[in-house]
Amino acid sequence: MKLLILLTLALNIGLTSDKSPQTYGDKITLKNPVSLAAAIEANSDKEMLIRSKVTKVCKMKGCWMMLEDKNKEYRVTFSDYGTTVPMTLIGKEILVQGKIKQKKLTLKQTKHYVEDEGGDPSKITEPRTEYRVVASGVKVL
Repeated sequence: MKLLILLTLALNIGLTSDKSPQTYGDKITLKNPVSLAAAIEANSDKEMLIRSKVTKVCKMKGCWMMLEDKNKEYRVTFSDYGTTVPMTLIGKEILVQGKIKQKKLTLKQTKHYVEDEGGDPSKITEPRTEYRVVASGVKVL
């Protein structure tokens, strides 16, 4: 009987969902999110709060994700590279607190990212330049 009670309690605890939003990295402290396009246009060195949708996550480690804004994709990395995100974020709206930076990739880096996305790096012949959000924190909406 004790075993049945313990199993019932364990099942109930497992089924209870936490309604608080998922967060990764540091706590979001900024208010009033802007679109990714507005953040890039602002060309600021200050941290900003950006609202966008996740389109891709690194399949190898979850060490980066891509955000979509007006049919363009922008990479999000974390300031400490110690934070990772799950593949389940694909398609979800998130808030990202961080700084926008333009990054010129080498051909090797470009091929590495294409491989992490599940693509064929042998088809890449030119390096890319991309905008990046270096995030301190992410909150799933």
